Order: sequence, then structure tokens, then C-alpha cells
Amino acid sequence: MKSFGSRELINCLKILGFSQKPQVGSRHLKFSTDRAHKIGERSFIIVLQNKKLFDPVTQGKYVKQIMKWGFTEEEIVHALLGKI
Repeated sequence: MKSFGSRELINCLKILGFSQKPQVGSRHLKFSTDRAHKIGERSFIIVLQNKKLFDPVTQGKYVKQIMKWGFTEEEIVHALLGKI
């Protein structure tokens, strides 16, 4: 999988239909989606801004979080590349 930073992750989330929630004075952005999620799990994803490149462990965690909403790894990779 291609390495990515916060800019690519934010674009990916927008392509996949996530909406950005209002920012409340921090370096973190909150994104949520209307897709169903399991009870007891977060209904949103927090993204740290201004990171040129996330480390491989953090990248994997973001991908797994997105996959919990039913997206495939292939869909996520296409969205990270800016394709639909």
C-alpha cells in the first residue's frame, strides 16, 4: 500500500463519503459517516493534521478503522490515490 499523510487521508475520507465535523481548537479533525457501525465502537475517525507521512503502524490503524464501516482495502487504496 502507498504511504500517506494527513492530506491524503482527509481526501480519502471525503471520497468515501465521510463528513468533517466542526473543529474545536485542536490539531485533530473529526470525520463521521452515516454507515452503520457496531454498538460500543466509535462512530467517527480522528485525524491528526499536518503530518506529511504517518508511520506504517498508524497507517494500518487508519485503514482498519475505515474497513470497520464495510469498505474494502481496494476501495481505500483507490480513494487514497484520489480515484473513485
